[in-house]
Amino acid sequence: MCAQCRKLVAQPESGSDRALTTALAAHLRAPADQNCPADFDFQAAELYRELLVGNFAAALQACFPLWIRAMGEAQWLAWRDAFIAEHACRSPFFRQIPDEFLAYLSARQADLAATLPYALELAHLEWLELTLGIAETDLPPQCDPDGDPWTSTAILNPVHALLQYRYPVQRLILDPSFTTAPGLAPEPSPLFLYRDAEDVVQMIVLDALGLRLFATLRETPMPGATLFAQWQECGLLEQATDLRSLEASIRAFLQRMRSAGAILGTIPTPP
Repeated sequence: MCAQCRKLVAQPESGSDRALTTALAAHLRAPADQNCPADFDFQAAELYRELLVGNFAAALQACFPLWIRAMGEAQWLAWRDAFIAEHACRSPFFRQIPDEFLAYLSARQADLAATLPYALELAHLEWLELTLGIAETDLPPQCDPDGDPWTSTAILNPVHALLQYRYPVQRLILDPSFTTAPGLAPEPSPLFLYRDAEDVVQMIVLDALGLRLFATLRETPMPGATLFAQWQECGLLEQATDLRSLEASIRAFLQRMRSAGAILGTIPTPP
């Protein structure tokens, strides 16, 4: 730590110290736009700028590696530097830098889409994988892991996310071998992400029926058979040409989801 910084830390901050701190912070965030304070050591400021950028870059590279690759080196550096210069972080913790970066990208959707139309959704998906990977939650106190989600009420994995993107950005996650941003046409892409028993985040690509099924069970837990009957009564299955085949398909889907850990089990049936 340089002598000037030790002075700022060790002594109560005066008006001149506050002015120096403000000017130094502005310079560190945007050195091309804000000169280093005249009474602050320039080499020390360069070192602090290097440390600042290095810490931010490390956090972002850990969370958004595919987004960075898709954007390309020049765009990635431009967005990184603009984020440091412009965004007012709400949290002082480095571990929450990815949250702040996603908030910054969300506030500049139009500019981001002009560079890469699906960039925000790709960043969100990578952030979501990290978020689910470190999420803390309590397991349901009562759960029958061998229960049949068709005849008993299913318990969804509590660490999950159900969402639909406009672009199939999951393809870049599932096949991350690209070197330049691939072209993706708009295509509704419903996904169910969850953390399995090995603490690995898994992703299930859904169709429209799977999305509706998970959305309904999350909002109103019930046995699959009850749900199927309700859909019939509401006329949601009128387009189905073979109800028996559809019923078997939904039943098999629920069993697969239980085996995969997306469904933990069922609410135990009272004796």
